[in-house]
Amino acid sequence: MPRTVKLYDKDPYLRSFQAMVVAIEGNELELDQTAFYPESGGQAGDTGAIDGIRVLDTRKNDDAIIHVMESEPGFTQGEELECAIDWERRHRIMRLHSAAHIMEHFLWKKLGHIDRLGSFVDDAKDRADYTYEGKLPAEELKKVEEDTNAFLSEGHEISVEEDDNGIRTWRCAGIEMHCGGTHVRNTGEIGRVRLKRKNPGKGKERVETSLVVD
Repeated sequence: MPRTVKLYDKDPYLRSFQAMVVAIEGNELELDQTAFYPESGGQAGDTGAIDGIRVLDTRKNDDAIIHVMESEPGFTQGEELECAIDWERRHRIMRLHSAAHIMEHFLWKKLGHIDRLGSFVDDAKDRADYTYEGKLPAEELKKVEEDTNAFLSEGHEISVEEDDNGIRTWRCAGIEMHCGGTHVRNTGEIGRVRLKRKNPGKGKERVETSLVVD
């Protein structure tokens, strides 16, 4: 069993919860359970507050989840705390993460399978960055954007299921991808997206997926 119970796996919409202090080292706090998602799988760690002290980041440490506090807390082991994630930030990340999976589906459908070299979803730049090997034609990416937005507007249900080996699979209208991140329940929550190409060099191209604010 993992040291930290992952409440976000059961309910990615959980905004606040109570948890008990397991360990403190400097400004790093471990709880018995958490709804704060730790940076992993290309998704940024959550921020928020625990008993009024800001959480600047959330990270993994083996089977424990560590909350990086703004200042060294005066909590004691075994103490029950009131915790709340920054829901507005988390929800944007969930929308971007789900949108990026759908973008990639239509990208591969249009251009064939292209090796993904890396990915990161964060609201600091308010976008999801997926980096691929090779060149992505601008005119083809425009079609991918159109297909992605048409699909999003249709209101498809999104689910994430975990098998007996702990592997989590993201599913949406026949699209399947292994992913342990947090996601919205329906493409209707995402809205429209815009895609941009960036060339970081060395035979790589990055697709930047951002949310369109109407």
